[in-house]
Amino acid sequence: LKIGVLTPTSGPEAYYGNDMLKAYNLAVKEINDAGGVLGYTFETYHADDGCDASMASQAATKLISAEPDFIVGGYCSGATMPTLQLFYDEELVTLISAANSTYITKLGLENVFMVNSPGSHAVQSLGKLCNNLGVSKMALIHQGDSYTQNLSDLATAAMPDYNVSVVATEVMEKGAADVTAIVTAIRNSGADIVYWCGYFADGSNVIKQLRQGGYTGEICVGDGSSSPELITGSGEAGQGVYVTSPPYVEFSAGGADFVKNFQAMHNVDPGTYATLCYDTIYILKEAIERAGSIEYAKVRDEVQKIDYQGLSGRIQFTDDRELLESNFIILQIDNGAFKLVELK
Repeated sequence: LKIGVLTPTSGPEAYYGNDMLKAYNLAVKEINDAGGVLGYTFETYHADDGCDASMASQAATKLISAEPDFIVGGYCSGATMPTLQLFYDEELVTLISAANSTYITKLGLENVFMVNSPGSHAVQSLGKLCNNLGVSKMALIHQGDSYTQNLSDLATAAMPDYNVSVVATEVMEKGAADVTAIVTAIRNSGADIVYWCGYFADGSNVIKQLRQGGYTGEICVGDGSSSPELITGSGEAGQGVYVTSPPYVEFSAGGADFVKNFQAMHNVDPGTYATLCYDTIYILKEAIERAGSIEYAKVRDEVQKIDYQGLSGRIQFTDDRELLESNFIILQIDNGAFKLVELK
């Protein structure tokens, strides 16, 4: 059975895309070594979406031409969304492991399931963090794309439930070197916490310039920046920064064995979305077993009904095919490493 994999393995988000592909391949190897499913083995066929909408559409066409049986992947929401109608038209069950904009499920495509928690879950964790820290004025920074603006909009809508006012919303152009104007606006707003809704490549620069510009309040970043690269890139300025993060392997039950197996196969450590991608393949396996078939509608319906306890947590889907229970955790950069933050 051919599993089409759509991730960015070039461009600024290649770290994530390569990590995702490695996790898929580990799960495939384990399943094949154990005898496969219904007499079938799995193989992956990858296409690089570059985290770019135009490139993603071409990559999706490439995958479809290879006649896959299923589709997994999806890191950048803005690159993932243009591909989904194509996969729907081909009747391909599509499991999205990382992209989590609620715009995805608003498309209403019955074949598309988000294995990662939606952004609405991220802002719930953010609100609880704000209450724990005793902050009440938030500034948001997004980059105008499907993921970052969606996360900013969700935070704007949710924060009043936590008695937090959004006092500034700034838009940063991707790759912008100088964000002095944004830093000045945030300082003048009186915000006591900044929530960066973008990816780590620009997030590190934002964190450094906020501190260099005299901002002394709390900083939190979204799951698009949940990467060791954020720690490296932000340097000393990153100390104390919080992250609303997907389930991180070192804090997951069974994570030690997973890390050992991942390292043995790939000779590198797993990254942020490795657990979700690993679970994605096992969800597919279980759905096929329950369906007793690889027929599209039967597998789709079994995915919809699934109740699976994976490395990333409990996986069930709502009627609109979002993850039912939040898998988000709060991390904090502490002396060059992430530590888990327990919220009261």
